[in-house]
Amino acid sequence: MSKYTVKQLSKLAGVSVRTLHHYDQIGLLKPSFRSDKGYRYYEREQLLILQQILF
Repeated sequence: MSKYTVKQLSKLAGVSVRTLHHYDQIGLLKPSFRSDKGYRYYEREQLLILQQILF
């Protein structure tokens, strides 16, 4: 399974990192998991959901 950082996902989807943080904050798109240090990681499922949100 591919794991994407916030930066990688933002580049794939063409949105800003800030947008992804905002979507997480309001509960629209939650990361699949967070590391012990609080880094957000996304998987293919979240990428597909993000595409639906954007289009």
